[in-house]
Amino acid sequence: VLSGITLTPPFAGGTTNYTASVSNTTASATVTPTVHDATATVTVNGTTVASGNPSASIPLSVGPNTITTIVTAQDGTPNTYTVVVTRAQSSDATLSNMVLSGITLTPPFASGTTNYTASVSNTTASTTVTPTVHDATAAVTVNGTPVASGNASAAIPLSVGPNTITTVVTAQDGTPNTYTVIVTKAGSSDATLSAMVLSGITLTPSFAGGTNNYT
Repeated sequence: VLSGITLTPPFAGGTTNYTASVSNTTASATVTPTVHDATATVTVNGTTVASGNPSASIPLSVGPNTITTIVTAQDGTPNTYTVVVTRAQSSDATLSNMVLSGITLTPPFASGTTNYTASVSNTTASTTVTPTVHDATAAVTVNGTPVASGNASAAIPLSVGPNTITTVVTAQDGTPNTYTVIVTKAGSSDATLSAMVLSGITLTPSFAGGTNNYT
């Protein structure tokens, strides 16, 4: 018996080769071998295990994992049972956090929410995105450029009006997930002059952008 794992074909004493498939969330397994003859001894992956008792936990890597159980009869005759357990790749394509520098997302960030908006003043010229993946095996891009999880993207310039920022997470098994933020930058409210010259005329007081009345 392998904990939580179904063997193919079903176990039979005379069958020595098996396969099994498990999800990515299955990180380990134990083997409980029961000998037919009480005088036989048994090892699992080289470690002695008492008949009818589980082995130590065996870690499962993504992909095929070979587990070897050897039964040795009282007279020294060996018999090897082999199970190849294939662990699936992760399909987790979510973020655990996403931060835009100087920008508040609406709604507040949640892993399962993929669409956001934000509004910024005209003085906000750019922003960066810091995405953190939920599963370390996932990859992430911001506006098509790869970004390391937990690190800030390059600065993204913001034009007046709506700006779409797209963060794509790709799981280990290739599953994609897209987070979209539309950042709306306000138009300028600056209606002042930086200079005003009247030909041949001296203004009183001297020109200043914040002063509206002169003689």
